[in-house]
Amino acid sequence: MISVELLAKHMAWANQEIFKEVKKLGPEVLDYYVVDKEWTVKTIMVHIVAASYLYSQRLQEKPFSKIEFDMDSPDLIDDLLSALENIDKDLIEQAYKEDKEIEYETSKGMRSDTISFILSMMIFHATEHRAQIVAALDKNNERSINLDEYSIFGYVRQQG
Repeated sequence: MISVELLAKHMAWANQEIFKEVKKLGPEVLDYYVVDKEWTVKTIMVHIVAASYLYSQRLQEKPFSKIEFDMDSPDLIDDLLSALENIDKDLIEQAYKEDKEIEYETSKGMRSDTISFILSMMIFHATEHRAQIVAALDKNNERSINLDEYSIFGYVRQQG
């Protein structure tokens, strides 16, 4: 059976690779969107990192705090990649822990879930948003990123 650890490692790799590919396309693609103009490629990328940070805090049982980025910085993608590298390292470490129940604060009050549940939510969350990024690019006739190349199969093959 596939492990949460492998899925977390795949998520980290796929996030890094997709962000790097978007960076190669140039800054104009950061303003592309699918339907809602507020959910641009840039906004989605920042959201992936901010949500990863939040999930990581929960898993480490740290108090809530926000991570923020300069949305107008020409180095935004590099800043996101750097933050993701550290956050994903922490998330992957959680996959090795005993699957215990963790209590954490949300905007709607206290909640609790298991480590595996929180990790699974993060993995699926990032996957959904990577697909949104590629859909926004596709809508604007930019089709150089093929999500099949960043699947779990692609990750396992790349690892050798």
